[in-house]
Amino acid sequence: MKTGFFYVYILRSEDAPPHFYTGFTENLEARLAHHNSGGDPHTAKFRPWRIKTAIAFTDRNFVGIWGRI
Repeated sequence: MKTGFFYVYILRSEDAPPHFYTGFTENLEARLAHHNSGGDPHTAKFRPWRIKTAIAFTDRNFVGIWGRI
């Protein structure tokens, strides 16, 4: 479900804890389900994933700036 927020998130692999993945989405629940279903080739081999951190922004442009820091 879209909430009007833009999220930067960090995932941690449950089966391979040293593996992390950082991404951006407008729908956090759907994106996590996509990663856990194997729909993303970068994360498929380390699933299942759990959200370690998610930060919500109301301005999409700020997300891009934050992601480059």
